[in-house]
Amino acid sequence: MNQTKKMTQGAMMLAIVGALILIDRMSSYWFSELIVLIMPVVIIMYSGINDIKDGLLLSVGLIIISFLLGNLQFTYLIYVPVGIITGIAYSMGMKHNLDKRTLMFIAIATYVIGEILATFIIYPLIGFPIKTMIEEYRISLNSAGNLFGTNYEELFGLLGLDFASIIVLIFILSTIIIGAMEGLMIHLISVYLLKRFKIKDLGNINIWDIKPNPTLAYISFLSLFSTLFIRGFENETLYYVGMTISILGAIVLLYYGYLFLILYGTIVLHRNVGAFFVILAFVMPLLLTILMILGFLYGSGPLRRYLESRVENSL
Repeated sequence: MNQTKKMTQGAMMLAIVGALILIDRMSSYWFSELIVLIMPVVIIMYSGINDIKDGLLLSVGLIIISFLLGNLQFTYLIYVPVGIITGIAYSMGMKHNLDKRTLMFIAIATYVIGEILATFIIYPLIGFPIKTMIEEYRISLNSAGNLFGTNYEELFGLLGLDFASIIVLIFILSTIIIGAMEGLMIHLISVYLLKRFKIKDLGNINIWDIKPNPTLAYISFLSLFSTLFIRGFENETLYYVGMTISILGAIVLLYYGYLFLILYGTIVLHRNVGAFFVILAFVMPLLLTILMILGFLYGSGPLRRYLESRVENSL
């Protein structure tokens, strides 16, 4: 591709992002996080059309216009470099013809690392202490629970667990999960747009192909019972390790449960019941337990085999 065409495409992409930043600025920065997620996708698209070196040059331009037009808004200051790193790493993997799963891992891993650095290092440096953020998180969680008649402090107290410690763990894990979800979004959007504009076909995104791991399902299920053994721990480190294992196990089972509901709704009911169930679970926390049970049964095999039999019968 000639140099003039490259420069024209790069200028157009910078102009589009610049216009979005100005719109965000005029709307009191309501769309900052969305625009930050768009930037790595723009880099991936441009690198796919041209070369990784051109992607690096575009990245420099994106950093400059985001800082200047964004009026040094802290979301841009913190997350634009994170998005740039993710976009460049993903583009390099794509240029080396890595498979789709590896590219997804690159997007998720780089964004999770960036999210951790932003939350625990950069935010405190610019005046947002971790303790303050955790306290606000605790207040918000209590307020949400009181709204629906649930007192989380009493609930965890009945289980013999320290609510303050649980909040710290949930805050840490939520930071990781948010980074993972944002990295996954970047991957999914990039795969779709690369194929849509005939830049590079990375293959179809098919949720049916995401097969559960029975071993992981059993380990996650057993990890839920780690809370029974950590109540008497005097060692604070062991207590946190046990709680972390338990929460991670719950997250895996919730993920498998949500996966099952999406597939069940699609294959059996021909409706999307997964999103409705998850929203309802925030109002009725008991449904989260049901979702974890479904996740274990799907991950360990029975519900997966049931869906496979329904698919085979429909053919």
